[in-house]
Amino acid sequence: MLRFFRNRIIIIAFLALLIVMSSFSPSFMPDNMTHNNDDEALPDNAKSTDDDDDNDDDTAAFTIQGMYNATIELIAPEFLPVGEPLYINVALARYEEGLECLLIWYVNNEPVKESRIITGEIIPRFHHVIEYSSTMEETIKIKASIHHTTMTSLLQIMAEEKTIRIENYDASHWRELEIQRVFGLVTSRYNGDFTLEWAENNDLEAFEKELYVNAKRYTSETEFLIWVNRDFQRVNVFTGTGRANEWELYETFIISTSLWLNSTPRGVTTIPSRTSAGWAFPEEGYRVEPVVRFWPERSSAQGQSFAFHSRPLHIRTREVVDDRIGVPASSGCIRMYCDDAWWLYHNIPDHTTVVIY
Repeated sequence: MLRFFRNRIIIIAFLALLIVMSSFSPSFMPDNMTHNNDDEALPDNAKSTDDDDDNDDDTAAFTIQGMYNATIELIAPEFLPVGEPLYINVALARYEEGLECLLIWYVNNEPVKESRIITGEIIPRFHHVIEYSSTMEETIKIKASIHHTTMTSLLQIMAEEKTIRIENYDASHWRELEIQRVFGLVTSRYNGDFTLEWAENNDLEAFEKELYVNAKRYTSETEFLIWVNRDFQRVNVFTGTGRANEWELYETFIISTSLWLNSTPRGVTTIPSRTSAGWAFPEEGYRVEPVVRFWPERSSAQGQSFAFHSRPLHIRTREVVDDRIGVPASSGCIRMYCDDAWWLYHNIPDHTTVVIY
């Protein structure tokens, strides 16, 4: 009988122990008494959690807001070495894919290019060609602006700007380019329309004339240099020290060179002599005065010469009998207005270098 009661007490104690253990975590329960979790029986992509519900709400809000949360970044160099191409990329973050947007590129606040883009697709990089010059700015501002219109017709604009330092070519580079440009402008042939008006309205700039004679490194035994430009029918007078690369334009005169291309000799010569009495041509009935010879050189100052002189004057009255000026008209000498010829006679000394081209 005692064994019977002892066994009953053991069974009751064991059941009580099981009841106590069931009040704790299932991990304390035997395997055959643990309840399966319904979610654990489902594949991962089929689980339903409170977090998934929150994400669905965020996605719905993000769609309604369009590009509201998106950010834009320009990827470009801080410094661009001289001659290097400039490419700029735009990167988006926190955007919804598949949205149509308008991308506008600005250079120094001026719109230069626009294109349609779709978020999530590759955005073509922007290539800007630098227009180099001797006076260019050393920085450039690039801005990308993205425009999106939501389903509720709300216009959203995101923009980002970046300033890039640009390295320029040095002064010697620009001087060489300018020299080559000016050399291309200078010819020894006449290109006008045989009117004085054309000569009055067409000529090189003063700095171009100085650049030309200095780049040619002409010298003179005096403080003056004369350049006869047959193209524009000009006598250009420069002043300086006589050394190369120090000439400044002093005076310019409209002239007439020879009617035939090679009658006025080309080359570099000097002024050998002059005469205020001029030259008389009784058979033709005219004279020219004064005369400042420029060819041949001083060793052959006598005899046939080419010279700067006035337009043809009546041999007795000294009235102009051939008023052509600013166009090729002479037999080889260089005709000038009377006042200009006298200025040359009084101001330009012998041995001054004369360049005829």
